[in-house]
Amino acid sequence: MSETPVKTPASAPEVLVHATPGYRAAHLSTWAFGALWFRESYEGREHLPKTGGVVVMSNHQSFYDIPVLSHAIPRHVSFVARDTLANFKPLAWLMRTCGAVLIKRGAPDRAALREMVQHLERGDCVVVFPEGTRTVDGRVSEFKGGALVAARMAKVPIVPCSIRGSFEAMPKKALFPRPKKIRVRFGAPIDSSLPDALERTQAAVAEMTGDGRA
Repeated sequence: MSETPVKTPASAPEVLVHATPGYRAAHLSTWAFGALWFRESYEGREHLPKTGGVVVMSNHQSFYDIPVLSHAIPRHVSFVARDTLANFKPLAWLMRTCGAVLIKRGAPDRAALREMVQHLERGDCVVVFPEGTRTVDGRVSEFKGGALVAARMAKVPIVPCSIRGSFEAMPKKALFPRPKKIRVRFGAPIDSSLPDALERTQAAVAEMTGDGRA
């Protein structure tokens, strides 16, 4: 994504920044499964602002990362996900009712960037996996800068986040999740206006993640 300013049209439709019944139902059902099967734990939640826009940047280990972060973050969360996931109609409905931002991979997506900024300006928490895809070995890959652009445009902080254990629990091509511990940890907020904000965020996530094992 380019850092060229993107203006939000005055007539832009309202974006979903609150928990709908569908969001609550998905959250409750997956939370119960995660608590029992994965023994999820969360650290550093005091670093998450209780209100106001914030971008959470996390490493990406498995498909289960989205549910586990919705459990770890005690407020409404808008996830940025690839648009091809909407090809599966039940998942498309769930993403719509949860206020997800769908993004086209491999090309600048100004509409998705504008939608992220709208969420942030309305005080929402936006979660991004800036590696762009799931890890193949559990380690953290290079971060892409699109989420940083959105954070700077909306003038909101970045909270680094690490997920450990979900790679072992549900790696690529796994047919069923394994009963492994999953640990989520949040780091101190980073000022998105800093010239090295992305590098700082990636370094914090990599340090907290280590080899990705719980």
